[in-house]
Amino acid sequence: MMRHWILLGVVLLFAQGCATHRTHYQLVYRTDRGGYQIQAPDLRSVKVHWHPYNVQVTTDSGQKKTVATEQLWGYQQTDGTLYRLYLGNTYEVVQEKTLTLYRQSDFGEGATEHYFFSVTPDEPVLSLNRHNLEVAFAKYPCIQELIQQTPARNWLKTDHKRYRLIESYEHCYHPVSGYRP
Repeated sequence: MMRHWILLGVVLLFAQGCATHRTHYQLVYRTDRGGYQIQAPDLRSVKVHWHPYNVQVTTDSGQKKTVATEQLWGYQQTDGTLYRLYLGNTYEVVQEKTLTLYRQSDFGEGATEHYFFSVTPDEPVLSLNRHNLEVAFAKYPCIQELIQQTPARNWLKTDHKRYRLIESYEHCYHPVSGYRP
């Protein structure tokens, strides 16, 4: 009997620990200077609705409210995972450097990931493919050359936690090349 009470106590402690480590969310707004303004992590859920486009949040107290989307850039989990909202879709920010890479995951019969990019964090999100990269950087011969030289299958390979596509893009910014878009 005593063992049952101990087991019940352990289960309750574990459940309480899980509840206190629940993921919270913060709304993220872009500032005029290109930085982020992040609200306090007091949201327990963020839901994006497509039609009509709006964002509904639930606070820790359970209050639901719709937030204005005009200045809203995205949201962030308390573990640091950042999401961008663009045209009613949610994109996980995979890496943000001189170029921003995003991911969307589908969990159907098999899990698939789709990758996207934007030239800056505030520009349109485009599907990551050779055509879109060539169009986005049509005026930049250094980047065009790197896009042509790097096979698409290597774009998302990582070197020291940095994607090769971003490494290639940053190569054009290297002071030796003298290139600045």
